[in-house]
Amino acid sequence: MCGICGVWGATSADDAGSRMGAMLASVAHRGPDGEGHLSRFGVELGVRRLAVIDLGGGSQPVFNEAGTVGVVFDGEIYNFPELRTRLEADGHRFATRSDTEVLAHGYEQWGEDLPHELRGMFAFAIWDSRANRLLVVRDRFGKKPLYWARLDDEVVFASEIKALLQAGVPADLDDDALGAYLALRYVPAPRTLFRGIRQLEPGHLMVIDVDGPRERRWWRLDYGPKTHMALPQAAERTEQLLRESVALRMRSDVPLGCFLSGDPDSSTMLSYAAELSDQPVSTFSVGFEEGWATDHLGHAQLASDAFGTRHHELRIGPTPFLDLLPQAVWHRDEPLADPMEIPLMALSRMAREHVTVVLSDLGSDEVFAGHAGYRAPLAGGRLGGGTRLLRRTPVGRMFGASRTLRPFDGAHEPEAGVNDRPEHLGRLDAMLARDLEGRLVDNRLIGVDKMTMAASVECRMPFLDHVLVEFVARLPEHLKATSLRTNVLARHIAAQRLPKALRGRSKADPIVPLASWFRGNLGDRAERMLLSDRARRRAFVPEAETRAALAVHRSGRHDLGLELWSLLTLEVWARIFLEGDDPADVVLG
Repeated sequence: MCGICGVWGATSADDAGSRMGAMLASVAHRGPDGEGHLSRFGVELGVRRLAVIDLGGGSQPVFNEAGTVGVVFDGEIYNFPELRTRLEADGHRFATRSDTEVLAHGYEQWGEDLPHELRGMFAFAIWDSRANRLLVVRDRFGKKPLYWARLDDEVVFASEIKALLQAGVPADLDDDALGAYLALRYVPAPRTLFRGIRQLEPGHLMVIDVDGPRERRWWRLDYGPKTHMALPQAAERTEQLLRESVALRMRSDVPLGCFLSGDPDSSTMLSYAAELSDQPVSTFSVGFEEGWATDHLGHAQLASDAFGTRHHELRIGPTPFLDLLPQAVWHRDEPLADPMEIPLMALSRMAREHVTVVLSDLGSDEVFAGHAGYRAPLAGGRLGGGTRLLRRTPVGRMFGASRTLRPFDGAHEPEAGVNDRPEHLGRLDAMLARDLEGRLVDNRLIGVDKMTMAASVECRMPFLDHVLVEFVARLPEHLKATSLRTNVLARHIAAQRLPKALRGRSKADPIVPLASWFRGNLGDRAERMLLSDRARRRAFVPEAETRAALAVHRSGRHDLGLELWSLLTLEVWARIFLEGDDPADVVLG
């Protein structure tokens, strides 16, 4: 795991080197174990390294034998030993034991087809001096972030937006992206809230040369043709793939643990990790001083007891929760779409005291149809699911309902996204594709990456192994969810592996108790910030409508906790990124 940065078209080596230093300093939390540079005429690459594999010999950049191919890399290639064996058989000579070096030799061997050989999470840049070009690649699901921008005659890219701002990209608000944020609580790729900054989309690569940057998609999940088999046979094969996925993600030269919520999916993941480990697994859970804490933490403790883990739990209340908001926004680069990102950052900091790598069950819902929202539409209801729009709430229409998104006007017109899926896609598969390619990749995966890396912790997600996901995607829909039951396949596996007390628990994400908190002291502090002179001058939402939302929520007539949260975190983001406040100086209320 690392933070990477790059500049194409730099005209002054001294200026480029100075900017690269500032860019890397802004992402030092992503790589506290070392720093490296590649400097060629017109090209600057940099990396901050979090050492996980080949601790002593895996420094970056990494080169091929001739020094003509150089790589900077953020992520993990879990099948790198197997790829190395293949490459050595074809005559490639390795100088390290790192997974990064596989990318340099793999590019020599397979060129732009290299990503198809990789099983892992990654964002990397390869400098090819012979062709005088850069190849920049992002993994299939977008587990690792990658942002880019044009800056005069240059193209700059980095793992985090703040590094691009250090490179000189202006912090200008994209009004259209703001409309998307107010409607969805996140900004869909390739946009960001910054007008000139774009994401390299998941499953895409970008070639940068004298003709400029050119993007293309190299992978997309296919839900057909269907593999027809009975539930027991499908479960047996899925279990084999999930075991293999966990085993691959336990390859590490540093201590490893698991995030544990106590729901069936995280408990199933833990069951494999405990089985594959030769010592007790460290587990980490977070809860609150009020709200759902007792239920979730209690089940996490049951799972810990069942599999003999070294368990650690953290409780967080409204005051420390709100005090952490400015730091979390700075690490996120954009407003926190999900308030659970703050407890996740706090939990990651606690985990870092014991481990460097953690496993998470993130993605299991979108792969196995784990939430109740997937059931109702199958019974004839409307196509529902994951994203709660602000405009659906009693006062939601005031939050951006009149805003529309104009077409992307960057150097590359991206594919239309989930709406261009074939019409033959089944109703459930269409919902899963929409949530996986939308809310999961644009919101949850980015949030998990930023909040764990804020603590210099690497998060690995066995349920998002592409071999596993491709197999499950091609199974018939009824093996995933029906009008009466969700998580069909995953429940069948859990029944074989979990104690009875953990099997039947309904699937539910941890939820920050915003509703009650906003009716107490947190609401007082939020109100003072949202109605401050600075916020009223900015007028993201008219003052009268903000007052109305506060009044409606605090009266108890409706729960507008998430709506108020969206406005609060947006205001904090604006003070830090648009107005230049130091996060340490942002005081809420």
